[in-house]
Amino acid sequence: MAWKKAGYPVASDSKAPIEILRQVQIAAGSLVLLGVILGVWVDSGFFWLSGFIGAGLVFSGASGSCAMASMIAKLPFNR
Repeated sequence: MAWKKAGYPVASDSKAPIEILRQVQIAAGSLVLLGVILGVWVDSGFFWLSGFIGAGLVFSGASGSCAMASMIAKLPFNR
């Protein structure tokens, strides 16, 4: 960021996918939101989805490994 702020040229690829961490945050947030919406409007059993994703995020933070990031990294557009 300091390089860019100093006005030096920066190469960028507009076709590059967004960072894996941001993809994980989008996926996890979407799944938690989906679990809450389905839990409220369809059946309270769907709240387990939000709890499962939350537990996965806690494990990821504690262990330093993220299964969701590993799976997302294997998608064709991230190669």
